[in-house]
Amino acid sequence: MCGIFGYMGERPNAAELVLSGLKRLEYRGYDSWGIAVADGGHVAVDKRVGKIGDATTVLPLSHMALGHTRWATHGSVTDENAHPQLDCGGRLAVVHNGIVSNESQLRRALARAGHRLRSQTDTELIAHLIEDLIEQVPEGPERLLHATIAAFRKLRGLNAITVLDVRRGEMVAAKSGSPLCVGYAESGYLLASDHAALVDHTRRVSFVRDGQAVLLHRAGARLFDMNSGHEVTPEITEVQWKPVDVERGPHPDFMTKEIMEQPGGLRDLAERAPAYVNDLAARIDHAQDVYLIGCGSSGHAAQAAEYLFAKVAGRRVHFVTGSEFSFLYPFLGSRSLLIALSQSGETIDVLDAVRAAHERGATVAAITNVEGSTLWRSAEFTVPLGVGPERCVLATKSLSAQLGVLMLTAHAMNRQLDAARSSLCRAADDIERLLGAPSRAEIQALAQSIAGREHLFVLGRGPSHPLALETALKIKEVSYVHAEGFAGGELKHGVMALIEPGTPCIVLAPQDDTQADSLANAMQLKARGGLVIGIAPEAQSAFDHHIRVNDVGPATLISSTVPSQLLGYELARLRGHDPDMPRNLAKSVTVK
Repeated sequence: MCGIFGYMGERPNAAELVLSGLKRLEYRGYDSWGIAVADGGHVAVDKRVGKIGDATTVLPLSHMALGHTRWATHGSVTDENAHPQLDCGGRLAVVHNGIVSNESQLRRALARAGHRLRSQTDTELIAHLIEDLIEQVPEGPERLLHATIAAFRKLRGLNAITVLDVRRGEMVAAKSGSPLCVGYAESGYLLASDHAALVDHTRRVSFVRDGQAVLLHRAGARLFDMNSGHEVTPEITEVQWKPVDVERGPHPDFMTKEIMEQPGGLRDLAERAPAYVNDLAARIDHAQDVYLIGCGSSGHAAQAAEYLFAKVAGRRVHFVTGSEFSFLYPFLGSRSLLIALSQSGETIDVLDAVRAAHERGATVAAITNVEGSTLWRSAEFTVPLGVGPERCVLATKSLSAQLGVLMLTAHAMNRQLDAARSSLCRAADDIERLLGAPSRAEIQALAQSIAGREHLFVLGRGPSHPLALETALKIKEVSYVHAEGFAGGELKHGVMALIEPGTPCIVLAPQDDTQADSLANAMQLKARGGLVIGIAPEAQSAFDHHIRVNDVGPATLISSTVPSQLLGYELARLRGHDPDMPRNLAKSVTVK
């Protein structure tokens, strides 16, 4: 959450460059945005509440600039609470991603010391800490670096900070937990929370590790270990994403673009899968106990895999929501395997679990989409999703790829990988049909008929149970309709009390051993007046509306995720909501 972008170099239009970088990072937070540049010996700031959109800036020309896009944690959404935050003297500008957990203690101490605190943010406190500490550091080429490190050590929690000193003409960043990377361009050096924001300028990137700090000046970028104080050599990699990958192209929004990219992503996955899934299957086979963790959509993919591994491979794996895994740490040991799923590779609850697993000697396998992310670098073995950047807050193509990896792995354990790859390609074909005009028109008509409803329920059994949870998540994330997913067997344990005449009820009824019971649930909902929407290969008498998803074998689970994406999108459009940036949400959850 929150996006950081900074530039130091030869180009005089640093503010405009940073503004374009922030537009690439807006999905990390869109409550407010701001930019700071040097204006003589003082900081000039342009910061505003709301989304960046097509904003321009009139800040003075400068060779260095620092910007931020905010997802609010401390303090309401106001101009005063927008970043960058300044020190008392207007010399330092600070931006921040994370939460300072000892904020109240620091605030009281700084107020007693006479600092004028203008905002409700924890970020402003960092600027004042550095303001004090820089006076305690002897003059020298690394003065700002040492003051920033000293201030960073006073912060509790997981944070990434960047400070601009307009008098020294330097920028320093430090991190622990929250992501940060350095870009090496011909015209200078860049800092960003996500390398997707750097591809317009360079593909040469180094990923800052926890406990490291970066010193930027016109002459270069230097990396330091904060514990030892020693300079270290950065590991520079050539990232694969290109500028065209992060553009919307001909599509009206990123959600549409990413939904439409799913068939190609699945076919590519089927082609390259053996290079990864056979290895992952062997690791699962040899482990004493296996845990699958994820949050949000990644958690639903992991939960579905618990069913798949049991049914297909006869292997017991344990699914746990990432944020709840701390309660199971004592069961981890040297023969445990933790499979961690995260699109961004920066989800804080997942990374906490990874750290705990390593402390207990367990092995970690990662399934992630972002090369060089913290999860990618932390795991002993990584399966790249390879579907390209996902800019919409909602997970679409990354979810289908996660399900694809896990389905293929389960079948690889049963020596059925080729058949599973064929099923995945058939699912891609069926998704293309779902994305075609006739199917889209049917879903649009359905959305129009239920757009005024405020409650919706989704039922599924077996592997379709986590799919029901995912279907509900997609709809409520983007349309703000209250949607809940349930296991079909729970219908009569309270859920039925919520059904009123006309209540939309989605029933997942694939052609498997759960179908008969799921159709029985559909009849019971219909008897109570529910408007039954069936997602199934064939129409049934219990369905008031039918969304056809063909039976393509084990990958039917994957193609069955697409109707909820389309329905959620159409509901959002009809209700006047931005599908790319739902209220109160951000793409990468880097704070607890």
